Amino acid sequence: MIAYRISMNGDAEDRDEKLVVRTERSGTADAGACLVLQPTVVLLIDVVESVRLMSENEAATVHRWTEFVRFASSEILPRHQGSLVKSLGDGLLARFDTVRNAVNAAGEMHRTLAARNAGFPEDEHFRLRAGVNAAMTWSDGVDIYGTGVNLAARLATLAGPGETIASASAHEQLAAGLAGLANPGETIGSAAACDELTHGVDAVCEDLGNCILKHFDKPIRAYRVGPASPHPTIVARRDYMASMQPSIAVIPLSARADASGLFDIGNLIADSVIWRLSKSANLKVISRLSTAAFRGRTSDVDEVSAHLGAAYVLSGAYVVSGSEIMVTVELSAAHNNQVVWTDRLSGPIQDLLRSESELADRIARAVHIAVFDAEVEHILTQPLPTLESYSLLLGAIKLMHRSSKEEFLQTRKILDELISRHGRIAAPRAWLGHWYILRVTRGWSDDRSRDAAEALSTTHAALDRDPSDALALATEGFVYCHLFKDLEMAHKRCDEAVLANPSHAHGWLFLGTVEAFKGQGPAAVEATRRAMELSPLDPMRYYFESLSATAKLSAHQYADAEKLARSSLALNRMHPSTWRALTIALVSQGRMDEAQAALINVLKVDPTLTVETYLARMPNAQLDTGRHWARCLAMAGLPSGNGNSHRH
Repeated sequence: MIAYRISMNGDAEDRDEKLVVRTERSGTADAGACLVLQPTVVLLIDVVESVRLMSENEAATVHRWTEFVRFASSEILPRHQGSLVKSLGDGLLARFDTVRNAVNAAGEMHRTLAARNAGFPEDEHFRLRAGVNAAMTWSDGVDIYGTGVNLAARLATLAGPGETIASASAHEQLAAGLAGLANPGETIGSAAACDELTHGVDAVCEDLGNCILKHFDKPIRAYRVGPASPHPTIVARRDYMASMQPSIAVIPLSARADASGLFDIGNLIADSVIWRLSKSANLKVISRLSTAAFRGRTSDVDEVSAHLGAAYVLSGAYVVSGSEIMVTVELSAAHNNQVVWTDRLSGPIQDLLRSESELADRIARAVHIAVFDAEVEHILTQPLPTLESYSLLLGAIKLMHRSSKEEFLQTRKILDELISRHGRIAAPRAWLGHWYILRVTRGWSDDRSRDAAEALSTTHAALDRDPSDALALATEGFVYCHLFKDLEMAHKRCDEAVLANPSHAHGWLFLGTVEAFKGQGPAAVEATRRAMELSPLDPMRYYFESLSATAKLSAHQYADAEKLARSSLALNRMHPSTWRALTIALVSQGRMDEAQAALINVLKVDPTLTVETYLARMPNAQLDTGRHWARCLAMAGLPSGNGNSHRH
């Protein structure tokens, strides 16, 4: 192969040999050893639940694992022409010349441990996950390094017990990520690895699609190598007709002590939480008439989910002391039977009789946020084709509002997956239109005109599928507002959205924002107030409060605008328009020192902003509201295009 020798002065000499770099290492390798770049097949083995096994019986676990590593390195690896690179404490790293040998070695390790588990209780069984990757790696004769090794570990996280996962790209750290895709007993391999296997002869390969792995910018194509475990982490799914809203079952809380006279408190709490959650457009809430059957039972999440079809189950208990009540609640995900949120809360019993119960509100808000966070984590660690559509949609909504550009761009892939599944549904295309708006308004667009055209084409496509879809109408209104600065057409579309669905929170929010830009302050305040009432648990609460602050500015209610802006910033300090709203509110109240401090934060998140670029972006630049807001920013010290500030 063509390679280069890198000398210490940085000169490169062309060599028709392996790439060698002279280093100054110490330790196991000799100082001055050569790092050699060479093709390698990497196998990373990971012990499932190693932390739990260690905590329950450390000495026995260490003994059993070290015995297995000795057997693997002396018997299994040599039998398959592999060599141990290093033991990882709760795993091992090995290298091979061929993928076939690596997969066969992984399979023998799975079988060996399964046999050794005989005689041990189920909860003491050792199970492996394996990731295989074919890549170029660096070697110093002792250890191997590089992204190909790292990816094997990530792939192993996709594997289930007894499974092996292989990835599709030999150059994107595939091996590390593949082991992470596996269930205990699974091997996960990359596409590059699977290309070297003959399906049905060397191994059974199952395409898992593009998998989003932690610390990887791009999705990785992964394959399950060999049969799936009895309970695989990744289950191939092709039926995408399920709802795009996860369902949640709220089980009436049980009394921890004898409280026969207060039996209905558990029902009362459940009713209050169900009522609040049911106001969310993103959740399907199962009726308490159905969930009441599980009150006081020892049923696990799997049983509740099987009977009610719930993706999440909220359960708990309470204890009463005098006029006070203490509640312990936990939210579990049905797909893995794990608790995703738990808390202990207390308050007066009388609070539960109020329509604005603080205790029920705290539970409902926390549950709503936990569901979104769980779905984001789910889509970051599992292959897109295997996920439920509601996981993709909720994860996309949350990710596109994060401050990281990488996460934002990743959202596009998720929305594309949803669109490919649900070609006749408007919602995924409507959210893609919203994605374009955020891309332009955040300053991440390379071509504003092109993105504006793409956004409008996307919302047109959504409305072709459902002309009365409120989200698509409202989003198209915002496209006209922000990307085309056509406030009249924007107002028309948002009006149509709330006429199509008077309970659509985003319709009222976007309508109020358009009215704020037009200087229709009272109408803007009323519309955004209604939006906040319709979606009190919205995971994008900061966004609702930020746009509501803009409405307050238009109505000259500057103290209220300041309050909303500060509340929004407490949830998301990286949203530039909120900092601008706060600056304008402070200037309008004559608090110049505070306004100047706020402007510093504006420029931290949007360092290229000037008075001219602000006006160029704003749809109301030629109206009184836009000119007044620009003057306020200038008075706080925002520079003009020539670098001068306008501080007074």
